Amino acid sequence: MAFEFNRNQQDQNFVSTVTLLAAGATTAAFDLEQAVGGDVERVVFELAAPVLNGTQLTDTKVVTYALQDSANGTDFAAVDPAISTTQTGVSTSGAAAKTVRFRVPANTRRYVRIAQTATATPGTLTAAMVAKLLF
Repeated sequence: MAFEFNRNQQDQNFVSTVTLLAAGATTAAFDLEQAVGGDVERVVFELAAPVLNGTQLTDTKVVTYALQDSANGTDFAAVDPAISTTQTGVSTSGAAAKTVRFRVPANTRRYVRIAQTATATPGTLTAAMVAKLLF
């Protein structure tokens, strides 16, 4: 999926920085201002996941980031088809930072956010994920 036809313009109203939590965290909900369809397939979501050191993520523990949508801004569920990415801890060295970009599916409902979960208590997560929409 190429992004060369996207201008990658950023708007501060569509940037959310959230501290990761062992119990899970979610970014702010972004209002795409449309029900379904329209120009939503031209929107690119960018997620920057932080470096997680060995005390934050160890021994194959996994932090997952998943795109969710909602029709009303309250009741969120994973988009279909599912869009997610993970960071997996390696021994005691943690996990490298990663930035991923993906297009928002055409059937995405009006509100979107990223939900972060962890497979086990990975220690004290003090790093933050940054999610933004690019137009």
